[in-house]
Amino acid sequence: MKNPESSLSSVDLYCALMMGEIVPYYQPVIDAGTQSLFGLEVLMRWALADVDSTPVDLIAAFEEQGLMPEMTQHLLRQVAEDINELDSLLPDGLHLSFNASPSQIEKPGFVFDTLSFLAALPLEKYRLVVEVTESQPLANTPEVAGTILKLQLADVAVYFDDFGTGCANLNCIEQFNVDGLKIDRLFVEGLSSGARSASIISLIAGLAQSQKMDVIAEGVETACQSQALCEMGIQIQQGYLFSNALSKTQLQQYLAA
Repeated sequence: MKNPESSLSSVDLYCALMMGEIVPYYQPVIDAGTQSLFGLEVLMRWALADVDSTPVDLIAAFEEQGLMPEMTQHLLRQVAEDINELDSLLPDGLHLSFNASPSQIEKPGFVFDTLSFLAALPLEKYRLVVEVTESQPLANTPEVAGTILKLQLADVAVYFDDFGTGCANLNCIEQFNVDGLKIDRLFVEGLSSGARSASIISLIAGLAQSQKMDVIAEGVETACQSQALCEMGIQIQQGYLFSNALSKTQLQQYLAA
């Protein structure tokens, strides 16, 4: 059995890509007010049962080995095939999101790769969302600002993922013109144990509203958490209360139910 990311070489990872072992999973994002499907977040999984690495480990390994662009392109090609196959089951206006690290966004080819993926989807049916991860700071440069603007001009939304933790903080809001925030699961979990997390979430929601940004809460696991978020005006939610991440086959069954 393989160890976590420190033992995964570039050869291991590249072979996994070439053999089709890196596959997309999809976690539903729900409008808790209507209980309807709002979006799907694309997540990465390694299909081999003998790989003892979490998705976080694997992403870190791809990042460490400089293979994140290749992994993302590989994953999005599969996503385009899956979405086209499931198109008749998916609602118009569905938000389709994927994660991108700051180092990916800072690369010159990121806009081209993202728009190439968008072009492979049914025309104007889906809203593509790039979720910027919090693992490292996003460089405040004209090039990065230009990348965000080009994406937005193509109707691709840009969100900060895991907002309130890591490098996704208030400074990011001051520096970058983004379209939305995803509240980190750490604060959602805290709703069950005290008022401090509720106050923080309420502040983030108020900040987002004042900046005309969307807000999504992730890591929702209980009906009480969902209700508390709705009472704070956060209806778009994601977590095990609604569904875990699904393979294409599982997603097809979920949509057909």
